[in-house]
Amino acid sequence: MARKVFISVLGTGFYGKCIYKRDEFESDNTRFIQCATLQMLTNNDSWTSDDRGYILLTQKAETDNWIVKDDERENFISKKIEEYIGLEKTISGMNLPFAVDGVSIPVGNDEDEIWQIFDIVFEKLQDGDELYFDITHGFRYLPMLVLVLGNYAKFLKNIKVKSITYGNFESRNTKVTPNVAPIIDITSFSALQDWTFSGASFVEQGHVRNFTESISLSLGNSSLISKRLIEYVRKLNKDLNTFEEQIATCRGNELFSGNNVCEAKELIGKVMGQSHIPGPLLKILDVINDAIIPFGKDTIDNLRSSLIWCKRYKLIQQGYTLCQESIITYVCMQLSDLNPYKEEKGGDRRYRDYWSAILGMSVGDAKNESSWKGDIAKNRNLSRSLLGMEWVREARKGYERIKQKRNQLNHAGFTGNVSSHDIIKSFDKSIDWCVGFFDEALTAPVVDSSTLHKLFINLSNHPSSQWKEEQLCAAREYGDIMDMPFPQVNPDATAEDVNSIANALVDKIKVLGDDNDVVVHVMGEMGLTYKLVRKLGFLGIRCVCSTSYRVVKDEEDGKRVVEFHFERFRDYE
Repeated sequence: MARKVFISVLGTGFYGKCIYKRDEFESDNTRFIQCATLQMLTNNDSWTSDDRGYILLTQKAETDNWIVKDDERENFISKKIEEYIGLEKTISGMNLPFAVDGVSIPVGNDEDEIWQIFDIVFEKLQDGDELYFDITHGFRYLPMLVLVLGNYAKFLKNIKVKSITYGNFESRNTKVTPNVAPIIDITSFSALQDWTFSGASFVEQGHVRNFTESISLSLGNSSLISKRLIEYVRKLNKDLNTFEEQIATCRGNELFSGNNVCEAKELIGKVMGQSHIPGPLLKILDVINDAIIPFGKDTIDNLRSSLIWCKRYKLIQQGYTLCQESIITYVCMQLSDLNPYKEEKGGDRRYRDYWSAILGMSVGDAKNESSWKGDIAKNRNLSRSLLGMEWVREARKGYERIKQKRNQLNHAGFTGNVSSHDIIKSFDKSIDWCVGFFDEALTAPVVDSSTLHKLFINLSNHPSSQWKEEQLCAAREYGDIMDMPFPQVNPDATAEDVNSIANALVDKIKVLGDDNDVVVHVMGEMGLTYKLVRKLGFLGIRCVCSTSYRVVKDEEDGKRVVEFHFERFRDYE
């Protein structure tokens, strides 16, 4: 559990008694603001023996107000000797559960002594402490010293500044006896520093976590803030942090939906509409609101805005990744009617993979149809039409530049020789090109509807001339039948031998596939069959096997006759 630490400076003045008041709290009638503040703090929260109090004392303050000789002192105004119990004895009479110690400090007459005070206080702090400052007494530099020390300790010792207060004895109400003076809370000044530093982190790096957390902590400590406002701030904290995480981890679908960022915009409006919000905080919220205004609900423009965000905050890896994937998303949305897989389960994902292959093709592969593989080959007419379009050719150039940089980032520079300077130098141009691509009107191609000659290649040891009529009819549904003998495979053949045989057959079939819509019936030695089906499938050439029922008949002469009745052709998948 964090240690609570109270720190105050004791002055040298002859202090008059009064009651100190804040909100509903009223202290005992006391000379010392330190006693009133400790009474208030221990009333509001539980302090334990692990907690500490430190009273900073110059040599004169120690003799005038800490330990007062004979418990009496001359009043500066009346020049009379009056009873005057020192602060040490007064605090001792409070029976606090923790120790409050006097700490000697120099007067602070020059810069060197001020730094000595800084070091003395800092050394009293432990990691994770919660600090409660009273700055009523001391020199004029003290408030600045406290603010600077607080932020320094936040950074180095992970402390939290829970309270900064002072007793305004001069504005006491003298019409009542005893007089009543206010305790002023200026903790929000420390919070403002947190907001400013965190706001700067947002403006420079796009990080919102520290900012929203500092708002939550500071507003949560204020008695003027409503529970509704605190709830708004907590939700805002969650939504902005989630949005930042979505950018950091490239969650395209979540960014596209815009749910969290849109809710954050609404919450910022609600927070800014509440009372008792510090003016400086409103200005920082304005900056954040301006940054997320371009985001909307369920719109492709969110991807554009995410890319601009990455450019603004130099999120290099996220930017390149979102560039490449956003291009594919935009194309798939604009040309969704061309999706040949729209009726299939997982068809949208397959269509993305298809466009990824189209955009990622090299110039040579695009021109050499015999090199086409997979879905590019299976959708030959569509692929040919797309690759012939001017905007697709230009898109492929930009896509290739982005893909190269993204690959260099994802492989951590262990492949290729692109320098970090080149990756960063190209980043803004890549983002600008991608953002501009969203303004392109992507025209759909006129797909050549002419069908290729359909050819059914019977690659087996059973010539089609020996097939029964039902199998022939089923084969003709795929196209004209062409027999190609399945080669004999020596049982002693190595895997390399089988691979060579497979490659020779695939080369023959690939030539036929350039001018024909080919389906291959593959039935034969299992090792070679496996190789053929894999290689042909990779080229986008459909492969099928024949299925049949095995019928066994016992003849009168005791012979057993086995017949196979063809049922249908089934795809290898």
